[in-house]
Amino acid sequence: MDTDGFPVIDISGGVDLLGEQAEKIVQACKVWGFMILTGHGISQKTVDRMFELHQGFCEQPVEAKRECLIDERQIGYDVKRSKIGVHECMVFGGKKGEVLEGKNLSTWWDTERRAEVEEFKSAAHHLGQRLLRVFAVHFGLAADYFSSAHNDEKGPGSVLRMLHYPKLETLPDKNFPRLYAHTDWGSLTFVWPRSGGLEVETPSGTWLEVPLVQQGVIVNVGDAMSLWSGRSLKSTLHKISFDKLPVGDDRWSMAYFVNANQDAPLSVLRREINGTLSHDKDAIALTMGEYAWARQYMSQKEDAKNNWVSTSTADIESAKRIARAVEALGVANGSGLINFSAVKA
Repeated sequence: MDTDGFPVIDISGGVDLLGEQAEKIVQACKVWGFMILTGHGISQKTVDRMFELHQGFCEQPVEAKRECLIDERQIGYDVKRSKIGVHECMVFGGKKGEVLEGKNLSTWWDTERRAEVEEFKSAAHHLGQRLLRVFAVHFGLAADYFSSAHNDEKGPGSVLRMLHYPKLETLPDKNFPRLYAHTDWGSLTFVWPRSGGLEVETPSGTWLEVPLVQQGVIVNVGDAMSLWSGRSLKSTLHKISFDKLPVGDDRWSMAYFVNANQDAPLSVLRREINGTLSHDKDAIALTMGEYAWARQYMSQKEDAKNNWVSTSTADIESAKRIARAVEALGVANGSGLINFSAVKA
């Protein structure tokens, strides 16, 4: 099929860490920061079942959904309101096995359904581990250099988000985005969309709608992985525009965010002339936990409605330090990080 040069890579035959498919994966992540993988081992039947579960839950009464509001482990029901409407999602984060335990989940999420979610999370985690090993070997590091810092038995870490955007009665101006241009925070993101509309910034600086490929998963590099790889891997701006979406339909999507453990160091590697990565003694110390905290702090500060964020002197000074560290590393500009007022204060 014609994908306008957008990378589509079949890994059904496996991925030799030094083989052709591994090289295609790395090059796609260096040039585009995005790709579509087919033959990745997660069946369409399994993906369809996850959408079926999410839709079934979203059809429950509001009171039933409120029984499992999202908690500090990133498990539960979440709803967001904006100028253009409301969207809701089920979030399944936490350590391996915590969803199965059922804490903070309503009775609708019975043992069988929770087990299905755990199994899906495990499959997505395994796919992430495969890609992280590909990156490590390419850069001349131990195969488990990145993957060992993504331990699903430690929390907080990777998160599965099932998203529902109800249809809008009135569409906003066509220039108003459904999802503004941004980069993701973590290591990798896997997206299973039900419809098109996702656009990415191409290597030439134009916008391209990501093609829908049967049984494919969209993969993109996040800011943390870009930092970690000495900016060798690209964290790319992406957005969703209303004029690219079906009119009058609900939008359903599912994303698995591959996140490193909180103590993972993001800024201790530098890129050598030969393309490998080595430890940088002079790098600014920055962990995933610090980085994620700063990003969350800054995004909340930008939203005046979310006034629960601490404004203590210690928090502001810490945010400034981390923001400057990330600014020095030169990624995440697209998410508004460098425009955060604390950096300029």
